[in-house]
Amino acid sequence: MLPDHHPLVQTLLGTLFTWGLTAAGAAMVIIFNGTQRKLLDTSLGFAAGVMLAASYWSLLAPAIEMAEQSKIYGEDGQFAFIPVAVGFFFGALFVFLTDMIISSCGIQSPNIMLGR
Repeated sequence: MLPDHHPLVQTLLGTLFTWGLTAAGAAMVIIFNGTQRKLLDTSLGFAAGVMLAASYWSLLAPAIEMAEQSKIYGEDGQFAFIPVAVGFFFGALFVFLTDMIISSCGIQSPNIMLGR
């Protein structure tokens, strides 16, 4: 946070920063050939790790905290993980089923990404 700047300037700078990083990541397409399977697998693994970290620190941990504070899930919040775990399970199930449906349609995303 930049205390000396107006909130709109801070918003603009934050947006430009994230846009710049996204553009830099997308520019990697120009540098690397799309037929390298190991690079694709490594990139997907890295992206999955980033998304898991973002999911935990930005979504799951605050949700568990909120459930603990509500006192609905035990006196000391000992069962506060249950609504978060159920939501996480259904989200994972949705992604799995979507992948199964797309695969059953004959669309194999790694092959499309590799240009085969």
